[in-house]
Amino acid sequence: MQTIKITDFYDEFRPYNEKEALEAVKRISANKRFKQLIHYFFPDLNDAGYIQLMNSVQSINDFQMKIMHQITDKVIENTITELSVSGLKNIEKDKHYVFISNHRDIVLDATLFEYILADNGFRTTEITFGNNLMEDPLVFDIGKTNKMFKVYRKGTPKELLKKTLQLSEYIRYTVFNKKESVWIAQRGGRTKNGDDKTHSGILKMLNASGTGSFEENIRELMIVPLSVSYEFEPNDHLKVKELLHNGNTKYVKSEGEDIKSIIDGTCSNKGNVHIAIGKPINSKLTVLETVSRTNNKVKKLGEIIDSEIYRNYYLFPNNYIAYDLLNHSVKFQDFYSEGKKEIFLKYKEEQLNKINNHSKDAEILFLNIYANPVINIQNL
Repeated sequence: MQTIKITDFYDEFRPYNEKEALEAVKRISANKRFKQLIHYFFPDLNDAGYIQLMNSVQSINDFQMKIMHQITDKVIENTITELSVSGLKNIEKDKHYVFISNHRDIVLDATLFEYILADNGFRTTEITFGNNLMEDPLVFDIGKTNKMFKVYRKGTPKELLKKTLQLSEYIRYTVFNKKESVWIAQRGGRTKNGDDKTHSGILKMLNASGTGSFEENIRELMIVPLSVSYEFEPNDHLKVKELLHNGNTKYVKSEGEDIKSIIDGTCSNKGNVHIAIGKPINSKLTVLETVSRTNNKVKKLGEIIDSEIYRNYYLFPNNYIAYDLLNHSVKFQDFYSEGKKEIFLKYKEEQLNKINNHSKDAEILFLNIYANPVINIQNL
């Protein structure tokens, strides 16, 4: 296993250190919007209580457990029927992993996973966070104090190539030198159509800083696939809206749209949510030795990760209902009741009402979000 040399450019990516975090907490505490956020989740907390709470934060762990963990508690209490987890036995507390997760919600996918880790005695991970989401100083401070590190999504091809290599080196440095695990989404943006696919660019990036063969570089990182399943998909109607627009011209997000999506996704009803921790894929990497050319290895690696994500994806009645509606079938009718079907149909109408579009195309896109996980499991 190689040792990564510390270089100055890590400062551009990394989360805050303890000293920087405490300085950031002072700025966060004085921010009126953050104070409003805390009062929203804790309406019984008066100003004196707020000051006492923020002054009690004396470390990054304090910020995560006293602030972020408690806010997540409230989100779960208000918007999630039950949060469940499987696969904790697949990871060990003294080892460091790169968790690659399917990506359905900008913030919740990682937030709920970190919540589960903390509740079960594991260290939280460092978390990738797009630089497009860090343009607001408050969000920047919260993210960097919450062990998030920057991923560049904007720039010229030459600039992005340079940042990609630096990001790869930083992730390897985090795992090997800092002895921290990393959470990263399987793709640059959320899956809009429910068809979870690991982007080849993510895997090429992880390999880029290695000094051995492709399979050696990947094996060192101890990749663990994660599957997050929502009974009611956060922002499903907005995903339909974006996909409909993409059929005509490239969709350009309006200013503040990502932040609005974060708020909407956090506050909306998600029903039951399940996070499945897959097995580390190292035992499956020997097959890469028989594959020629790096691009083919990348493709095969993506298939290995995706298969684990599909296999562990928790299918809710909504997924089976959507599949049957989409295919005009009763193939999975034993997996749901008529009552569940009526609830889902009503929900579908409510969501499409939000974008004022009940066209056939909109309905198909909506149903695909829920049906594609069923299709993916069948195709294993």
